[in-house]
Amino acid sequence: MPQVNEKTTFFTLPTELRLEIAAYALEQPDAGLTRQHRPGEKRDHFRVDSKYKPSNNLAIRLVCRQFNAEFFRLAIQKTLFVLPKDSTWVIHQQSDALLRDVKKLRVHYNPGDTKRWEMFPLNKPCMHLDQLELVIMLEDSKSRKALVDLFRRLQNVKEIRLLAQGSGLASWGSHEFVRLLGEVLKEDHYQRYDAPNAPNLEHSWWDWSYSDDLGQAIFVAQQPKPIMLEEDYMLLMKPNVDYVIECMVSYST
Repeated sequence: MPQVNEKTTFFTLPTELRLEIAAYALEQPDAGLTRQHRPGEKRDHFRVDSKYKPSNNLAIRLVCRQFNAEFFRLAIQKTLFVLPKDSTWVIHQQSDALLRDVKKLRVHYNPGDTKRWEMFPLNKPCMHLDQLELVIMLEDSKSRKALVDLFRRLQNVKEIRLLAQGSGLASWGSHEFVRLLGEVLKEDHYQRYDAPNAPNLEHSWWDWSYSDDLGQAIFVAQQPKPIMLEEDYMLLMKPNVDYVIECMVSYST
């Protein structure tokens, strides 16, 4: 009697392979952003998409019970969640078990709210974020000062992205980003060498970059810089300081 080969289906694949396929399908490149064309420019740029809904990426859980059982946590981990303006209280209605799986979060930045974040995002030690997005107006000096303080104490976040608040990317750009960098460097120097009880080290040092196309300033967490002599610190920071000075001079000409 001839041997009949069973037909391979998604559910007959090994669990590890199913999870890999689902993880790929759930990836969200440029999640929560929409393309915007600037008159006179060849390339499109991105701005915050106010119509973005995380539920679209979570729909995989509704396919069937097995999908929900296998991919529930993965879907949470891969999805960018957005807290609307003045709604951070919503996070405190969620279980710690659920929040532990949230890896990407967008918050409308409010200096008054973030000043109450002691060390962890939204004061939730259970949260370990791969990506925290802050929709922010960098033109406001109070916003920048509170943000600099937040950078120094924040834990459990691998990457912070600053997104322009407003209808388009013109609301802020590289000028405001460089001004923020200057304030970060100034505060770090003060806390290390001039502040009461110095040195007061930051919890994380942040490598930074700015993307005009994405309309984002990106900060990636690193180990804090060690305690060192002030002259050694000045030499270490010289490339960053030179960059800020050169940019500010170019903006003024």
